[in-house]
Amino acid sequence: MDSFIRQVKERRKEKGLSQADLASIISVPQSTIGRIESKKTVPNLKMLQKIVDALDLEMDLKRKDTRPDYEKKWDCLCFTCYWKDEPVSFVNVRDNRVFIKGYVDDPIKQLFWSDNIDLYRLTEVLRSRCWEENRADIDQIKKKLGIQYYDPLEIVKMTHGVSYNDFLWFQFDGEFLHWEDVAPRRFRNV
Repeated sequence: MDSFIRQVKERRKEKGLSQADLASIISVPQSTIGRIESKKTVPNLKMLQKIVDALDLEMDLKRKDTRPDYEKKWDCLCFTCYWKDEPVSFVNVRDNRVFIKGYVDDPIKQLFWSDNIDLYRLTEVLRSRCWEENRADIDQIKKKLGIQYYDPLEIVKMTHGVSYNDFLWFQFDGEFLHWEDVAPRRFRNV
C-alpha cells in the first residue's frame, strides 16, 4: 500500500493537482484524499479505482511473494559451466527448481550428474567452488569481496567459481568472458 500511496502523490503532483482538486474530480471530500495520502485510512477497491482512473494510472494486482529472501535470490539465475572455453553444462533456476542441460559426459569436466536438482544440492556444488567457510582468514576474504556473510552464490558470482586445481568456471547470464579472463595466472597459457 505504501508504494501505491507514493505513486498517487507523485502522479497527483505531476498533473498539477492539489488534494482538493483530486477530491473534486472523484466527488469525495478533500479530507478523504488527505487521510489516504497520510496512511490514516485504507481506501476500498472502488475508491482505489476512482483514484487510479482520475490520475491516468493502472492498477496491477499480482500474487504476493511470500518466499523467504534466501529463496528469492535464486530467481531466474542462469549460468554456464565451462571447462576452459568448452561449455560443459547450462544451469537455469525457475520457481526454486534447478534445471540442468549437460553438454559433456566426461566425469572430470562435469559437476552435475542429473538434469534436475534442488537448491540445496546446487548450493553444495557452488560451495565446493568456494573457500572453506571455517578457514582462519575467511573474514578477511569476505571483507575484500564486500560481503557480510558466507554466501556461496555471491562468492561464486564474484570469483566465477575458479579453483587452482582444475579448469572449471562459471559464466553468469549477461557476462561475456573467456577462460583467459578468469583463469589463475599459472593456468593462463595452459
